[in-house]
Amino acid sequence: MDSIVAACLAFAEKAVDAVPDAKEAQKLGSLPTQALCEAAAAVTRRYADRTFNFCGIVNAKSGRCSENCSWCAQSRRFETGIEIYPLIDAERAVQAAKQAEANGLTRFSLVTSGRKLSPREVRETISLVRAIRSSTNLEVCLSAGLLTESELKSLSEAGVVRYHCNLESSRGYFPQVCSSHTTDDKIKTLSSARVAGMEVCSGGIIGMGETEADRIALALELRTLKVGSIPLNILAPIPGTALGNEPLLGDEEILRAVALFRLINPTAQLRFAGGRARLSPKVQKKAMECGINAAIAGDMLTTKGSAVDADKRLVVEAGYRLDDLKKFDAQHLWHPYASAALPPPVSVAAGGHGARIVLSDGRELIDGTSSWWCAAFGYNRPEIVEAIRKQAAELTHVMFAGFTHKPAVELGKRLIKLLPSKLTRLFYADSGSVAVEIALKLAVQYQMVLGRKSRTNFVTIRQGYHGDTWNAMSVCDPAAGMHTLFHGAMQQRIFIDAPRSVFGGEWNPQDVDELKAVLEKEGESIAALILEPVVQGASAMRFYHPQFLVEARRLCDAHGVLLIADEIATGFGRTGKRFACDWAGICPDIMTLGKALTGGAVSLSVVCVTNDVADAVSCHAPNALMHGPTFMANPIACAAGAAAMDVYMAEDWLTKVREIEAQMKEGLAPLAKLEGVLDVRVLGAIAAVEVKRAADNRILGPAFVREGVWVRPFGRIFYLMPPFVISREELKRLINAFSRVLTDWVEEKI
Repeated sequence: MDSIVAACLAFAEKAVDAVPDAKEAQKLGSLPTQALCEAAAAVTRRYADRTFNFCGIVNAKSGRCSENCSWCAQSRRFETGIEIYPLIDAERAVQAAKQAEANGLTRFSLVTSGRKLSPREVRETISLVRAIRSSTNLEVCLSAGLLTESELKSLSEAGVVRYHCNLESSRGYFPQVCSSHTTDDKIKTLSSARVAGMEVCSGGIIGMGETEADRIALALELRTLKVGSIPLNILAPIPGTALGNEPLLGDEEILRAVALFRLINPTAQLRFAGGRARLSPKVQKKAMECGINAAIAGDMLTTKGSAVDADKRLVVEAGYRLDDLKKFDAQHLWHPYASAALPPPVSVAAGGHGARIVLSDGRELIDGTSSWWCAAFGYNRPEIVEAIRKQAAELTHVMFAGFTHKPAVELGKRLIKLLPSKLTRLFYADSGSVAVEIALKLAVQYQMVLGRKSRTNFVTIRQGYHGDTWNAMSVCDPAAGMHTLFHGAMQQRIFIDAPRSVFGGEWNPQDVDELKAVLEKEGESIAALILEPVVQGASAMRFYHPQFLVEARRLCDAHGVLLIADEIATGFGRTGKRFACDWAGICPDIMTLGKALTGGAVSLSVVCVTNDVADAVSCHAPNALMHGPTFMANPIACAAGAAAMDVYMAEDWLTKVREIEAQMKEGLAPLAKLEGVLDVRVLGAIAAVEVKRAADNRILGPAFVREGVWVRPFGRIFYLMPPFVISREELKRLINAFSRVLTDWVEEKI
């Protein structure tokens, strides 16, 4: 028995990343039920979401369907005595949705009879969806037949986030129970829904006379289609339909079907749907243990449903969570670069230590991003935690106008020791984006007080990123960056091509020609050149030749243009030097720092300025930098920063970064051979793999979590920026997991 279970587990482990071999899958049908269920239970615990998902439904249009589906009471070809009515109105739809929300559900589906909605009904359904979304926080799903791509697109834009279209049975058996449309018709609809921007939901009915081989074939088809939500219906024969006299499936066959679907679709939501109400609580609980981790709640259209409260009790008994935290998050919290209507999958972080994020269920993820590059010295660093605790007991906050305090001074002392000698004036801010806003504002004020009132614009290099606030967005890449939607609404900056000479390669003097030409032609309109030195971060993850900085410094000086170095991501050793500017041996007029400044513990940034710039602004009317954040120099944040800088100065992080660099270069080099990979590059504790297929973090996020790591690609860039405290063994595991998921992605296995 143990060997059979082990073989099933190995099969499912492969099925996580690739569609199983059909012959191997069919062999599962010959295994004893106990072994199948034990293996499926183990797979469920390991790979399936342990937060049980409920979806409420309403039969939004009933009867008069033209199709001849043998099981369906809504076909006009059968006399079943069901209630017949047209598409419901908004009041009834909202009432049903509110009842679902009151029952604690987060998802709600409108289900209509018929081959497809008419154009008029599509318009009416759009109104229903908008009414539900304006009255509730439910995610809205829809099952409305074989709609076209354009119809699905309009419904998606109205707020439908998931489209349901069951395949019902295997490709080979489906014609036996329906001849008015085909499996391919359904697959085309699912594909169109995906193109329209929706998730898809598709499953089937067991007990229609099909064989177990047919059930396996259906499970395989769904795995091939990468369906994430699979409703599993159990036929409840309805008198008057063609299958009205079909014998009921036994409990063992039902449990076998659940186990088979779970083994072939290890990570999917396997959703109990119609027909389960006739099962005993004991059998339903067993089904949950061996694969079911989602359900339709309430009445099941034309068959008896289940009571929500009873379902919830059973779910908890089966070992699942009814996670109010995740539910509230999905309904009310809006995540970065994410849809509010279709919230991204999230894990619940409960703690952290070293290079690891600890989840609420006890799992630990090796962090490959340093929490967007800020947790450089590790999570819950004791020295930083203690500094925060101590400061919180003394002074949590005081305005920085008219006051100073010890944490601000102590952090300042440490920064002055670290910074290039000419950067002697510090202006504290709240975040990286705000620091960039201040730097830009400061540069304009500097030029204006010197009488250069036309110098209000900025020049920057393409493929750059400087933050998400308004003025910061204006100096981000206008085409390839994350803010292209707003490009026409913002002040238009002057963009030049990024240097083509790469870090470690030969310097091409022509790389500076465009900057030279722009400054000669438009210098009288330019306040400053702003750039990310050496490493272009969130837009491109490119590493360019340091000589560009040398030439840029010279040209800026010649034309009276300030040089702003955005070191928010690169400061404090990330590139293998203390600051990225050190690779070129230059000092900017203004430098912005953030992220690792507090070790990722508290939000804080700083704008570092030369005396020349500070004095010009301070000694001319209005004799002040006209900026003042409310939480500027927050004592708790400054205390965290001072402690983080002590950690930074006490250890040889540059040696550690070079060790990380060497290990990543060696471990990631094989990826360059993959057909879907364009480039692999490493500098310091930064690695980037550029691929052809743009990332989808709704798929990739859970895939990385299953591997026990945390990685968050953007666009066509898969990157690693691990905490400096990561051990060699942890980094090896991170690199291997990163490589496996990336390989599966570029080879389109996930």
